[in-house]
Amino acid sequence: MPGHDQDSSGPPTPAERKLQLRRKATRKASAKPSSIYLGLSLRVRDHQVEYAVIVHDGMGSVGSEHDVRAFERGTDGREVMDVILNRAREYSEARGHKIEVFAISGPLDAPFSLPARASSLSASSRTSAQSFLTRIWLELDALPFVAPCRDTQFSLEGEATLAVEKALAWLAPTSKSIVKVGREHDTGEVQVDANGQIHLYDLHEQAALTSPGLWDTFSALASLVKQAGVRVTFFSATPRGGGVALMRHALIRLWRLAGLDVRWYVPQGDASVFDITKRRFHNVLQGVNPPSITLGTEHKETFERWTDWNYERFWRGPESPIRADVVVIDDPQVIGLIPLIRRDSPRTKIIYRSHIEIRSDLVDAGAQPQADVFGYLFGFIKQADLFVSHPIPAFVPSLVPAHMPVVYMPPCTDALDGLNKPIPETALGVYRHVFADLVSASTGQTVDWQRGYILQVARFDPSKGIPDLVEAYRLFREEVEKQGMGKNAPQLILTGHSSIDDPDGTYILHKLQDTLCSEAFKAIKDDVFAVRAPAEDRLLDALMRGADVACQVSTREGFEIKVTEAIHKTRWVVATQAGGIPLQIRDGVDGALVPPGEPEAIARALVEFYTSGKDGRRTGESRGNEPGRPLGGRWEGGGEGGEGGEGPREELFTVGNAAMWQYLWCRVLGLDSEGCESLPEAHKRRVAALGLDGKEDLKSLQGRKVWDLVSEGKM
Repeated sequence: MPGHDQDSSGPPTPAERKLQLRRKATRKASAKPSSIYLGLSLRVRDHQVEYAVIVHDGMGSVGSEHDVRAFERGTDGREVMDVILNRAREYSEARGHKIEVFAISGPLDAPFSLPARASSLSASSRTSAQSFLTRIWLELDALPFVAPCRDTQFSLEGEATLAVEKALAWLAPTSKSIVKVGREHDTGEVQVDANGQIHLYDLHEQAALTSPGLWDTFSALASLVKQAGVRVTFFSATPRGGGVALMRHALIRLWRLAGLDVRWYVPQGDASVFDITKRRFHNVLQGVNPPSITLGTEHKETFERWTDWNYERFWRGPESPIRADVVVIDDPQVIGLIPLIRRDSPRTKIIYRSHIEIRSDLVDAGAQPQADVFGYLFGFIKQADLFVSHPIPAFVPSLVPAHMPVVYMPPCTDALDGLNKPIPETALGVYRHVFADLVSASTGQTVDWQRGYILQVARFDPSKGIPDLVEAYRLFREEVEKQGMGKNAPQLILTGHSSIDDPDGTYILHKLQDTLCSEAFKAIKDDVFAVRAPAEDRLLDALMRGADVACQVSTREGFEIKVTEAIHKTRWVVATQAGGIPLQIRDGVDGALVPPGEPEAIARALVEFYTSGKDGRRTGESRGNEPGRPLGGRWEGGGEGGEGGEGPREELFTVGNAAMWQYLWCRVLGLDSEGCESLPEAHKRRVAALGLDGKEDLKSLQGRKVWDLVSEGKM
């Protein structure tokens, strides 16, 4: 045809197709990336890799590449990994796409397969290279999904397509959420990482971010728990939203890789019950409830009926998860299960984990409704074997240690999950587009990324100090106007995940909007962006990495691990001296601590940050955002100044928290190395150093910090 170049040979065959790397001639630089999903199927034989990559748009295949690549004898084949990853990266950047999922037909051949779990536990391979799947997660910022569909289709292209379709079936309606609760088998088990089909990292990659001593302690305790055949069950209110769920995802992921039998279950939620547990349990115990809020007989009856209903429907019978060796009850929402466990599985050890700041001063003084609410809840709690609190004795009413052992343990975050992993530079812009769209759809505002921004990531909750921060921002803007910053002043972003057990979010957000529409905020209301974030951890990660300064100005706070996450990203933090927050910040080193409930103090800290030169060192993309070199935590006993690593203490990361949980399981079960002769000698020595002899009474734990107990193993 005139005007068109014709290829007389016709379209390429599947084996001749290549990904289109030519940039779209009509694409504008401001265009938003579109989501795509890649599928891969490959075979490794005779030092050759034959692979097929398909591009899927959510409806079907729209492109493919088929190739055979040889790799030299004596090498590990990483050069072929480089080819596949580079082709995927070049294709997505050239065509204006964001790879959301990279689905692979499994099981995988070496060298693309993951290392054996046993070898990772027995000896920490701290210098091993990142696995192929981890590189997908870190370098492409895509979810690596391994679908069990090898040798089921006519061609490699067919397998690659089926792998994507299996991934989308799990991840729909959004490819960005990796949470699913198993209701089809009536258990309520949270199927973390698509029931293990998503592989973000392997054990040796966590080992590389952990001090040698802690890794050896984690490994020894994991081996002891595994050899003893221990079954552990966690129960909490929700599978997503809030710090408890975030921690459980990371911990279950790690324990799955270590081969431990640890599972996590949630009840079927109900808005009427969660209204009780949030407003009449949580808020009352924190002392942030209106005076009219009390806990009546009808509320108690509703809560107990709901617990019984979930138990009868999901967890009754000989195979019930309540019949595990150890059951951990997270917070009051599922506290009603404790007497049911005691009745139906007397041998089970029960640990109650309190994640909130309890106003023990009010409880101990008999103040109402705090004393009544805690007295009701303690009727359940006192039937547990152990009470675990944040590491602040003031959070524990005196009634508790009088009846049962109390230990202290901080929460944790994960250096390699979506909240903290390094994000490629190209992906940071993608998440800014996502957030800008959220803001535009919610309020019609426009974020000016060039001006920079102050950020608080938190639920819209009455204890998060949101009115204080907004007023502080108004005072800050008045001051910087005097100093001539004018229209270049930074903006304020307030965002965070919602939680299905939290009915306060909408109310707090609406009150905030009313405040911003008042006369006092008329000049700056368009510079304040308040929007609830979707279930996408990487969006919060990207926003935190790009912030000038992070805030956490809670009036009441258990711990708020977002402070640790901000420090991990090298952000300067302005935070209040509330609850567990001061335990995370070295004042003047990691950030500035101010009294809670004082907007003027927050404003002064912000002015000092922007006028002292700190912003010049910390604004823009943060140090350490390198996919090939993620950052862990710092520890004592290594490196210059007696410390190794950098950033927050490693007890606040997943491996440290997992080691503490494993230690507690061993203590409540009375485990020691004598009953596990197959343990490696190094693990036996480490267990012995921890003092696990199976004979100590739990009362000896009273008032101890679990990290101190774990550290006694000469880490």
